[in-house]
Amino acid sequence: MNTDVAEAEAPEQVVARFLCGYHKIWQNYFPGLNKRAHWHVMFSARCGPEEGVSCRSIHRTLYGWYGTDIRTCIERIRDCENDGFVRVLDASGQPCTASPTSLIAATDKLHEGFDRHCRETIEALCKAFGDRESLRSLRFDCDRAAISAIFGFFNSYEQKWRETCELVIRNKGLTPAYANDAMDHLVTYQYWAIVMLLWSASPFGGGRPDAPALVIDEINSRMWDALRLGHLAIKERVGNLIRWGFFAEQTIKKHKAVSLTPVAGSAISENLAATKPLLHELYIKLVPQEATA
Repeated sequence: MNTDVAEAEAPEQVVARFLCGYHKIWQNYFPGLNKRAHWHVMFSARCGPEEGVSCRSIHRTLYGWYGTDIRTCIERIRDCENDGFVRVLDASGQPCTASPTSLIAATDKLHEGFDRHCRETIEALCKAFGDRESLRSLRFDCDRAAISAIFGFFNSYEQKWRETCELVIRNKGLTPAYANDAMDHLVTYQYWAIVMLLWSASPFGGGRPDAPALVIDEINSRMWDALRLGHLAIKERVGNLIRWGFFAEQTIKKHKAVSLTPVAGSAISENLAATKPLLHELYIKLVPQEATA
């Protein structure tokens, strides 16, 4: 394995590129299903038994991570069902309306798209660590062990992201009620993606030392493909990130603009750098090392 690329590049940039690249892979195979709950539903259905995984089991996971109520859980299941990725069944295996007692089973469409997404994820790992030899010579399989490893990595990263958000919020001095509300939003993909856009454009993420702030219209334009949010929705989320201590407000040619605060920038960089060993562990699990020796 040639690790020159991974070693020459800052660890936080290696991890950030992989994470952002992964979400593009996900969007390619599951367009519009970019909420965390969609992700959990798809992983659960793909890994579950042929007869399906219980809706209550999925809800317990979502409630434990995000506090998601059962109604929202069922809505996300319906989203996946409407796009043809899961089937909703009753105890006898007959199609039914999604409910707390129903079973969620993967369709052939999910198996095909999920396995391709899994293989592209492993290829992205090889690129992250400069392993061109494996890309040329290996055929990657998406078995249960590989899926479990990917699932475990993202759960571990998500915990680190929570810790980063808590640090920034504490520094801002929010009241417990406002802090809890902020955390409920910050763990969503939409907020993570907007924050990472600002981080990537900042000196923390390898941007120019004199990188200018980003105006709201530019954020809206650059995030449209990933989030499909309108101008007012982006403006609302940017306003929240200012209040929560992530962004600092500026004015560029009479337009509202924002930049990453030093506290948030440093915390995110440390978070990403600390994730590099986890990413390497995932690489070791998924890429046969005897083939890269």
